[in-house]
Amino acid sequence: MEWLAKRVVTGGLMIGLVAGISGCSIGSLVGAPTPEPWTPPTPEPTATVVVLEPTATPPAQRTVTVAIGTFTDRREVSGQVTPILERDLAFRESGILRNLYVEVGTQVTSGQLLAEIDLGTLEDQLRRARINAEQDRLAIEQTIARAQIDVRSAEVALATAKDRLAELTAPASAAEIAEARAALQRAEAALARTRNDASAVKTRAERALADRVAELQQVQAAYGQARARLEVENTLEVQALVNQLATQLRAAESSVALAQIELDTARGNEIAAVQAAEADVELARAKLDRLLSGPDQFEVAAAERAVQQAQIQLDAARQRTIPDPSLVKSLAASELVIKEIERQIENRRIYAPFDGTITAIESLVGFPVQAEAPVLRLMDNSGLQITVSALSSADLERIVNGSQVSITFTRYPGRTFTGIVHKPTTKVDRLSSPELHISFNTGNLPVVIGDPALVTIDFGQRDGVRWLPLEAIRRDGGAYVLVPDANGPRRVEVQIGIITDGKVEIVSGLEAGDRVLLPSN
Repeated sequence: MEWLAKRVVTGGLMIGLVAGISGCSIGSLVGAPTPEPWTPPTPEPTATVVVLEPTATPPAQRTVTVAIGTFTDRREVSGQVTPILERDLAFRESGILRNLYVEVGTQVTSGQLLAEIDLGTLEDQLRRARINAEQDRLAIEQTIARAQIDVRSAEVALATAKDRLAELTAPASAAEIAEARAALQRAEAALARTRNDASAVKTRAERALADRVAELQQVQAAYGQARARLEVENTLEVQALVNQLATQLRAAESSVALAQIELDTARGNEIAAVQAAEADVELARAKLDRLLSGPDQFEVAAAERAVQQAQIQLDAARQRTIPDPSLVKSLAASELVIKEIERQIENRRIYAPFDGTITAIESLVGFPVQAEAPVLRLMDNSGLQITVSALSSADLERIVNGSQVSITFTRYPGRTFTGIVHKPTTKVDRLSSPELHISFNTGNLPVVIGDPALVTIDFGQRDGVRWLPLEAIRRDGGAYVLVPDANGPRRVEVQIGIITDGKVEIVSGLEAGDRVLLPSN
C-alpha cells in the first residue's frame, strides 16, 4: 500500500513539472521582443493521495511434469452372473396353446416335449397318410416278393434242368451218389425248419393282431361309455376324457391296421420260404434220381429242351421284379404327404433343445400364441458364468482366451475370486458391444443369477511410458492440456492411451519433462 501511495504522489509532481516546462517553452516562442521577468506561479496541488485497500497476491498455478514410468495396464469392468446357456423357446407357427407339459422350475431333458398348440386334424391326416403309404409299400413288396418267388422258382427250374442234363450225360460215382443222398437229407431238414420258423412268425403276428383287436375293443367300449356319460354330465372333465379316448381310439385303429399288415406279410413270407425250401428238396431228389438211373438219349434231348425253356421263364420272371410304376409314384406321394404333415406337427410343438430348467412361461393354455414369440425360457443346468458387456472390441482382441481374471462380488465384499476368460468364437465388429464370458468357482459360497460382479483384467506392465495425472487432462471434443507460456496458458492437443490408477498414458503431444497446468481447485 505504501509503495502505491508514493507512486501516486510522484506522478502528481511530475505532471506539475512538465506543465511548468511546457509553459516556459511556449513563452520563449511567442513572447514580446523585450520579455518581462518571469515570476513562477504559486503551484496548486496536482495530485491527491488515494488510499487503496490491499490487493491479495494471485496464487501461483499448480503444475505437473510429464513423467516416465512403468504402467500397469489394467481394466475394471462390471459384469453380471448369468446362466451358461439360456434360450427362449417358441413355436414356428401361430395357434392356440393346447398343452403345456412343464411349469417354472421343471427339470427337462434334451428332446423332451414341452408344449404344443392345437393340432386340429393333423394327427388324423398323418394316421391316414401312414396307412396309405404302408398299403402302397406292402403292395410293392408283395409284388416284388411274388416276382422274386417266380425268379427263384425259375432259377431252381433252370438249375434243375441243367443238373438233369448233366446227370444224363455223365455217369455218377459212388461218392457222388452218397453226397446226393446227404444233400437230400439236408434239404428235407431245412424244409422242416423253414416250415416251423415261418409258422412261428405267422403265429406271433396272429397273436399280435388279436391283442390289438382286443385293445381296440376295450377302447371302443370305454369311448362309448364316455360318450354316454357326456350325454348325462356335460362337463369339461368328461369332455376331456372323451377327447382323450378318441385319440386312443384312433391310435388303436392304426395299431390294428399295422398288425394286419404285419400278419399279411408274415403269411406271404411263409409261402415264399416254404416254396423255396420245397424246391431245394425237389432239386436234391432229382439229382439223386439222375445219378441212380443211367443216361437215356430221349431223356437227354428232353433235358436240353427243358434247359432252354427254363431260361426263357427265368428271364420273364426277372422282368416282373420291376415294381409297378403307378404304385411307386403313389408311395412317393404318400411319403411326401407324411413328411409335410410331420413338419406341420413339429412346427406346432416345442421340444427341449438341451437339458435344463424352465425359468419362465410366457403364455397360458387356451390362449393364442404367435409364431416365433417366446413361450418358454430354458436355462442350462451345467452352471453359471459372468457376462461382461461394457468392454471395447479393441480390449477384447487383446484378451487371451483361457487367461485368468480377478472377480469380486457385491454380496461378498473383500473377497476375491479367480475366473477364466472364454472369448466369443465369432469376430466382433469394432462398433458393437461385445460380450465376454467368464467361468468361476466360489466354492461353497452361493451366487445367484443377476448378482453384480466387478472383473479386473490385467494386461501386464509397460516400461518407459509417458504419463500425467488424470486430473491434468481436459476435454473439449478431444483431450488437451494447458501448458504455461510467456503469453499465458497455451492449449496443446494430446493423444491419450491407457488410463489406470488415476494416471493416463500420453501417446503424443507432449514429451517427458514438459510442464502442464493443473486445474485450480
